[in-house]
Amino acid sequence: MPDNKKRRGTGRVTLNDVAQLAGVGAMTVSRALRTPELVSDKMRERIDAAVAELGYIPNRAAGALASGTSHTIVVIVPSLVERACAELVEGLQQPLADEGYQLVLGDSRHLRQQSRQLETLLQYNPAAVVIFGALESQADRERLRQSGLPVVEVGAKVPDPVDMCVGGSNQEAGYRLTRHLIERGYRNIGFLCARQEQWMLQQRMRGWQQAMLESYLSPDMVINTSEPPSFSTGAAMLGEFLLRWPELDALVCVTDELACGVLMECQRRHVAVPGKLAVAGFDDLDVAAVSHPALTTMRIPYRQMGEETAALLLRRLSGELVEGVLHLLDYPLQRRGST
Repeated sequence: MPDNKKRRGTGRVTLNDVAQLAGVGAMTVSRALRTPELVSDKMRERIDAAVAELGYIPNRAAGALASGTSHTIVVIVPSLVERACAELVEGLQQPLADEGYQLVLGDSRHLRQQSRQLETLLQYNPAAVVIFGALESQADRERLRQSGLPVVEVGAKVPDPVDMCVGGSNQEAGYRLTRHLIERGYRNIGFLCARQEQWMLQQRMRGWQQAMLESYLSPDMVINTSEPPSFSTGAAMLGEFLLRWPELDALVCVTDELACGVLMECQRRHVAVPGKLAVAGFDDLDVAAVSHPALTTMRIPYRQMGEETAALLLRRLSGELVEGVLHLLDYPLQRRGST
């Protein structure tokens, strides 16, 4: 074979480059890559050798556009670093990978970025779309409806889903967690929210407000921060709460990371938990059970959500008629030492 290694440094290797090196036509190379069983062993070996020598990478996006089919599934999450998002993706990935589908992840962070991510990723002709949370933009919802793609909104009970929905009532979860604290005798109950633009987190706060108002308690002890829902944010915000409301006797945090950050800061300040301050969270991540004291939290089954979403998508992608599906999951209360 002629020496064509220099092509590596002169730009992207094309199908025609492989065909020229193998001494065959471009259509033969394309056939060998897509349906190798239709090409003779000798011809396939020549083409494979040319592909390896040139480092050719097939353009699957172009192939999907040409054929109208794709094995790419777009997944848009609020953050790639939060554990809840990671658990959801883990539940999604394996069942879909077993059937030959690949995930393309988008980190939306804010709702306006969610719209931009969605617009960009839809141009790659995906097979389906998964949105962690709810689509607040009516334009985005209409765009997805018109696309005809299978769409699953995950993590929250959506009143009018674009297509399918897997999740539970975050408002109900917030209500039940707050009722637990009220029944334990706490009256000055605050709420710490981070990334409040996320619809699921707003619903949790509404559940807290509902329970407080029903018991004729003040729903004024709330802090919304634009900081990420992390351990450091929880630790930093505790001081703000105690400065504003010294009478605070319980604090509901919108995620376990925030709550565990509060617990760490309580230890540093020698604030007894739950004697002086009760602390509760949402998600039931691994850290909740091993914190000190162990954290009372609402268990949100993110991995199960991912698995159920994958099952729904595979049914739809196999041609089964699955329309208007709303899978409601239970969010059980995990009572532990922090309350």
